Amino acid sequence: MTRIGLIGAGVIGRTHAQAIASTPGFELAGVADPFPSGAALAEEFGAPVYRDHHELLATGGVDAVIIATPNDLHVPMALDAVAAGIPTLVEKPIATTSAEAQALVAASEARGVPVLVGHHRRHHPVVRRAKEMIASGRLGRIVAVSATAFLRKPSDYFDVAWRREHGTGGPFLINLIHEVDLLRHLVGEISQVSALASSATRGFDVEDTGAIALSFAEGALAGLVVSDAATGPWSWDLTAGDSPRFPVHDVDSHRIGGERAALTLPDLHVWEHDGPAEWTTPQHADREQVVFEDPYVVQLRHLGEVAAGLAAPLVDAREGARDLEIVEAVTASAQTGSVVAV
Repeated sequence: MTRIGLIGAGVIGRTHAQAIASTPGFELAGVADPFPSGAALAEEFGAPVYRDHHELLATGGVDAVIIATPNDLHVPMALDAVAAGIPTLVEKPIATTSAEAQALVAASEARGVPVLVGHHRRHHPVVRRAKEMIASGRLGRIVAVSATAFLRKPSDYFDVAWRREHGTGGPFLINLIHEVDLLRHLVGEISQVSALASSATRGFDVEDTGAIALSFAEGALAGLVVSDAATGPWSWDLTAGDSPRFPVHDVDSHRIGGERAALTLPDLHVWEHDGPAEWTTPQHADREQVVFEDPYVVQLRHLGEVAAGLAAPLVDAREGARDLEIVEAVTASAQTGSVVAV
């Protein structure tokens, strides 16, 4: 039995608690959260509750911990877990600044304690199949990517102050970082970024909408639009079935174009010409089939394997830090109007 400590009892903390409860071989060993929601979640899942993460770490009764707290608490809590020798999964973003992230990378590598980052999309069966297809060369050389993340968030979402403040909130840090990690995983390393940002809809200090161009080391280009104010189903969250919190719509959110074929996600349609690969040749789509598994459950099993020394992290602290560096470059580009190398 792998005993998991959960630090943070908010929405994403509940998602992790549900994954632990539904996965054989795993036990929720405790919940650390100072608010009434922590006690309520612990009672619901039959686990002890602790006033803070120090108490949870001191019990000696956990094999790994998941940190699902506000962004600015990620690094201090993860450093404490690493100091205690406990493998840790930190929700994204790994930190609020790349400098903080690098401090965690250094601590993790110096002590040999694995730190994973909660980029759960890499564990989605659709992403695993897309990765295989791209690596096999079926699409040919990747040329261009188009992606959207329209997420109309309710007004009360922003009652939590950190979600509307620089350095902790905004769709660049909260949502775009998922897109960055996914595209780095599928297409390759990002070398340059250019971005525009607007806060015209909500009027907060942080952006509510951004348009981003990415350049990849192998020559591909990507265009993304991310907004927490725009209505529409065209986002991974509202199409992929990651969480029962969100309805699922049968549309795509990501389009990956290669020289031979194109791939849409998360529906896994492969578009190919009926003859020569030319714009006047008709195209057809074949839909790849995968067996759905909850990516949070797959991620949890992976955490258990890493904690047992049976696997290396799929997304380690260094990967999480790189994602954050790219998002910082996006923010810098939006502020200065210049192309930023990363």
